[in-house]
Amino acid sequence: MNIFQTDYSNRMREWKSLRIEIRGCHLKQACVMVDDWWQKAPLINHHLHWADMEAWPDPWTLLSENTYCTLARALGMCYTLLLSDITDVNIIMASDIQGEDHNLVIVGNAHYVLNYHPKSVTDINITDFRSIRTLNLDLIKQKIA
Repeated sequence: MNIFQTDYSNRMREWKSLRIEIRGCHLKQACVMVDDWWQKAPLINHHLHWADMEAWPDPWTLLSENTYCTLARALGMCYTLLLSDITDVNIIMASDIQGEDHNLVIVGNAHYVLNYHPKSVTDINITDFRSIRTLNLDLIKQKIA
């Protein structure tokens, strides 16, 4: 069963298990696991907006609301990595070579790109994208402090 179709306590328990599990993994494997977990989140067109960063939910509220657009999913990935002591993380809005905008999670000095397509963590090169916006992670770190 998709964890996002269960209740809040199950989502929290599974999210905690994921964070514990990735702490012992190589960075590449941790990124794949986080991307796979969050790719299961059902998407709506718009939930969070770049202009409203101050109002973005903390991770516990995000999982409680259980409403995700690609930006909310990227935020969940970022929270997961940061709370698992993986700190070389960033969220960017970027345009791909077809001109489509994507909210991407960049990890390990842009070595890994998450939140593009399922099962694509290691198949993407960040140079294939044109950066439009970059998130200052200080705001995100405040929400989990």
